[in-house]
Amino acid sequence: MAIYTVTLNTAIDVVISEKDYLEKNKKKAVNIPAGKGINVSRALKSAGFASTAIALVGIKDVKLFNRIKDDKINAIFLTVKGATRKNTTITDTSDGLEYHKKSTGFTASEEDLTRVYNILLENVFEGDWVIFSGSLPKGMPSDAYERLITLCKMKGAYTLLDSSGEALMLGLQASPFALKPNEEELEEITGMIPENDAETEKIVKKISALYDIPIILATFGEKGGVLYSFENDKMYKNFEPDKDLKVVSTVGSGDCCVAGLVVSLLEHCKCEECLKRAMDYAHANIHTPIPGVFYSET
Repeated sequence: MAIYTVTLNTAIDVVISEKDYLEKNKKKAVNIPAGKGINVSRALKSAGFASTAIALVGIKDVKLFNRIKDDKINAIFLTVKGATRKNTTITDTSDGLEYHKKSTGFTASEEDLTRVYNILLENVFEGDWVIFSGSLPKGMPSDAYERLITLCKMKGAYTLLDSSGEALMLGLQASPFALKPNEEELEEITGMIPENDAETEKIVKKISALYDIPIILATFGEKGGVLYSFENDKMYKNFEPDKDLKVVSTVGSGDCCVAGLVVSLLEHCKCEECLKRAMDYAHANIHTPIPGVFYSET
C-alpha cells in the first residue's frame, strides 16, 4: 500500500525577515522547494511515513527541487519549460505577523496533464492513497483533478482533494474519498459561511451527500477544525485555540493536516483520533519555518 502526492503547480517558498526584505538582503532569504503536495510528502516524512511526490517542476529549478530527494523523499519530477512560481513570506519578528507575495510561474499544457496521468496509470494500485493538492498552473485544463481522481478510483485507490476555485469544483464531480476544504472553500462550494457548529455540520453534510464524499476535514485556521464521517453520520470537532502559541510560520499547516488524516485512515483510527492527529500535525508545523517539517510524538 503506497501513498502518492500530486502537485501540478509547484512553488519555491521564499522566507525572509521584514528587516532583510526592506534592506534587499537576498542572501538571508531561505528558498524552499514546495507546493502543497510536496509539503504533504514532507509532513509524511516527518511523521515517519514514506510517500512518492509526483510534481511538475520548472526546468530552471530542478536542481533546487532535487534537494527533496536528498532528504530521502521519493520523487518523480516532470519538467516543464520555464521557471517555478515563487511564494514569498515576509516575517515580522516584532509581532509575529506574516506578509505574503506571490508570483506566477511556468505554463503547463494538456500534454503535461497526460504525462501525469500516465505516471499514475503505471504506478497506482488498489488500496493506494493519492493526494491531489493545490492550484493548477496556467494552461492546465481546469478539469485536471476530475480526470486524475477518476483514473485513480478506477484503479481502486483512495483519493483526497485539497484545492480551490474551478479546479476544486470540477474535482468534486469525481467524488474523491476525502476532501480538505478551509472556510473560504466551504463558501465556494455551498455559498454559505458557517457561523456556528450547527451551520458547519449542515454544510459538511450537504457537501458529503451532494458529491458522495465519505470523509470531509474542514479547517478554520487558529480555531481548529471538524471532521465529518458519512458512515457515522456525525461531525467531530476540535476547537482548541491556544492564545499563547508562538508561531514561527503557518505555511504548510493545512498540508500537515492532510498528512495526519491520511496516515490515521491508513491505520483505521477512529474519527476522533483522525481529527486529533491532523490538528496535532498542523500545530507542530507552526513551530518550524519549513512547511511540512515538524517533530511528532503521534
